[in-house]
Amino acid sequence: MAPVFTLVLTGTLLVSSAVHAQQDEPVSAATQAYLDGEFLAAHGLWRPLAEQGDPDAQTNLGILYRYGLGVVQDYAAALLWYQLAADQGYPRGQFQLGLMHDYGLGVQQNHLEAMRWYRASATQGYVRAQFGMGALYGEGRGVPRNATEAAYWYRLAAEQGDANAQNILGRMLESGEGVDQDPAEALHWFALAAEQDHVEAQENLQRVCQIQSDSNCP
Repeated sequence: MAPVFTLVLTGTLLVSSAVHAQQDEPVSAATQAYLDGEFLAAHGLWRPLAEQGDPDAQTNLGILYRYGLGVVQDYAAALLWYQLAADQGYPRGQFQLGLMHDYGLGVQQNHLEAMRWYRASATQGYVRAQFGMGALYGEGRGVPRNATEAAYWYRLAAEQGDANAQNILGRMLESGEGVDQDPAEALHWFALAAEQDHVEAQENLQRVCQIQSDSNCP
């Protein structure tokens, strides 16, 4: 069985194909080592690539240091590698750097700085950053609460298949928060999230279907 951290982080650590052809083999080996829970080996394979300036490897090293996988947990080192990737415009690195600022990991908590990096990533289509933007606006972290902006970013993430965003967008459409009230569309998003085994969305779908009949109802 894969280690718990591997199960938690597999969705986070998706090694991109944007690596030079001559680097394909070590990146593949590093990814396999990571998935096998051999984090120290993954570190050894990613480190040379990161030092050569590969932003994907830099981001992956940042994740290892952030969570202490195969290395001593070191937020400062994580920040360094994330920053190097983010400065190259790499969306996953930008998002991870934003997370560090959002939660004050190794740096003073700064929601505005988090938003700056989330936005840079989100505008490149990175779904987790789009969700992060929705959360900042929806919760009023670092900026005045703005349901319209929150709905905009949640919709972008929902359209890419993010179940949490689909469920939240459904709730906003159901109540008319930040968007025109639309129970039918709310049901649509609840159904999509429910298909991904999102428990709250399944409950929302069941609740709404007790009130109205729709083709999305089970």
